[in-house]
Amino acid sequence: MKFWSGETQRPGVRVPSTPLRFIISYFLILTMPKAKDVMRSFIVEVDPESYIKEVASLMKEKKVGSVIVKKDNNPIGIITERDVLYKVVAEGKDPSKVKAKEIMSSPLITVDKETDLEEVLKIFKEKGIRRLPVKEGDKIVGIITLRSIIGDLRSVEEVTKDFEKIQGYICAFCGSVFPTEKDLSKHIDRVHIGAGILEGRR
Repeated sequence: MKFWSGETQRPGVRVPSTPLRFIISYFLILTMPKAKDVMRSFIVEVDPESYIKEVASLMKEKKVGSVIVKKDNNPIGIITERDVLYKVVAEGKDPSKVKAKEIMSSPLITVDKETDLEEVLKIFKEKGIRRLPVKEGDKIVGIITLRSIIGDLRSVEEVTKDFEKIQGYICAFCGSVFPTEKDLSKHIDRVHIGAGILEGRR
């Protein structure tokens, strides 16, 4: 976490005075989101023997982009919309004959609900994934997506309004101010995650 310097970082963006910068930076450190703060708690589960046609219908019905595959009440994998598209549709396979266990991503990569958001982003980058199940003990209690993280970071602007009006979006990691959400997303992608995960692939 670095502190702001100078009167402005971009034309038209007002940056707080020095004492206020320290207050906001300290507040951002204390309120750095954890996995539990940005996860979606609604989980859809399927059996490894389920056919992809059934899985896809369930995803549409529940309006989710992924499902957790469980065997004997233990999570063993995850299936996303991209898995269905790339591993079944694009390859001309019959979704009524392909089973969940054949296209699921396994072993399952997870994080604890208390994991810091910065660590979550590192996992997204290192593993090249977009969705990450969240666990409490041995139980999966939520799903984190890159989209949900960006949505949460936008709320930082609302927090700082209690201190001083700032026009733009504030990066929760380094405190930089950006005039649009798109600029903030590009910054997070290039500096805190790594180019290619967010930019142009949302």
